[in-house]
Amino acid sequence: MHRFLAVAACASLTTGLLQAQIGPAMFRHHYIVREAPGGNAGMGAPALADFDRDGDLDYAFLNRADGRLYWFEYRAADEWVRHPAGSLRLRQLGSLTADVDGDGAVDIVVGGYWFRNPGNPRREPFERYRYDSLITSEIHDMVLADMDGDGRDDIVVTGDREGCFWYKIPGELAHDADWPRTIITLEVRDDRADIHAGLNPAGVGDLDGDGDADVFLTDRWLENTARGTRWIEHRILFGRKGPWGLSARSWITDVDGDGDHDIVAADCDGQNSGVAWLENDGARPPHFKARYLANAAPGTRGSFHSLRLADFDGDGDADILVVEQEDPKILPRGAGPRWFIWENLGGGRFVERVIFDGRLGGHDVLAGDVDGDGDIDLVSKIWNPWRGNANGGRSHADYFENLSR
Repeated sequence: MHRFLAVAACASLTTGLLQAQIGPAMFRHHYIVREAPGGNAGMGAPALADFDRDGDLDYAFLNRADGRLYWFEYRAADEWVRHPAGSLRLRQLGSLTADVDGDGAVDIVVGGYWFRNPGNPRREPFERYRYDSLITSEIHDMVLADMDGDGRDDIVVTGDREGCFWYKIPGELAHDADWPRTIITLEVRDDRADIHAGLNPAGVGDLDGDGDADVFLTDRWLENTARGTRWIEHRILFGRKGPWGLSARSWITDVDGDGDHDIVAADCDGQNSGVAWLENDGARPPHFKARYLANAAPGTRGSFHSLRLADFDGDGDADILVVEQEDPKILPRGAGPRWFIWENLGGGRFVERVIFDGRLGGHDVLAGDVDGDGDIDLVSKIWNPWRGNANGGRSHADYFENLSR
């Protein structure tokens, strides 16, 4: 839990610890890059980790124009040094970071491939390994979770032409050896699944209180009944179908503090997105009731292709961050793309705050203490550049420095 922000109280009150105020003054915007390397196109496969092991967090993404993966070394808020990390034939969207080979260095995993961190990536390149030769299209979501209860993280993925399944990371790793794959659900219709996205960034967790990891996929949850090998589907009244099918970002957590896991979910890949927390009724199996969060800022929302829960204000509970993406086809109406935090007031109550309204959208935002000062910062890239953005219509990646400390 993050330490409270210490501030001086007014003279008539006892000096104490107060939370930081959520709003535009909480974050300062910096560009990581103002011209995407390899061409002015969208970026996928974002990753945030200390790749060079110097104590701060670095950022990586795949440029879909040239098919190259880059990582950006953090040196200061306005100084990010670009390094190559590899290349891909498939233009992937989802990614995660993990120490795949157990050597103490953080690796990057995307659909079908993982990139081994050499330990000194400023001087040596990442090494690409293929782990699934059957992947032929985009993997949209990737999550780490222990699916079989053996105490080790597995990798859960979704792709709308691939289905939803999980991998056991083998003890012996080879360059071109397929990892064991276990199907969760596969509902492909007309060469495209009904579900475009749903489980990312944290849509895997114990929803029924039986000690294993279940899966949320936009309008349903899949009950894990046999150590990740058998699944029962339960429908939920949530989710809208956009141009690419049902799509959401999700986070499994105890929102209302009653001891069971609820789901926070945000619509994405379509206009007029909403955010709701889906309340767990505690039954066996549980049912979920959507409680939508009220919009306060003017305009119709765009696509919330970002969702992060973190204690941004240091008051001990998790707030909800969403960001409208910059894609010209699904921009908000009556406003530019904005960055929102729903401040957690306790007991399942939230209030919307606009933290940035500067004509820059985001896509699959990541959160972490980038600069090591004890608060939660944000990094992001875009999917498709919008000609009206504040960067002259060019692609960009961004760092939002939390000024709470």
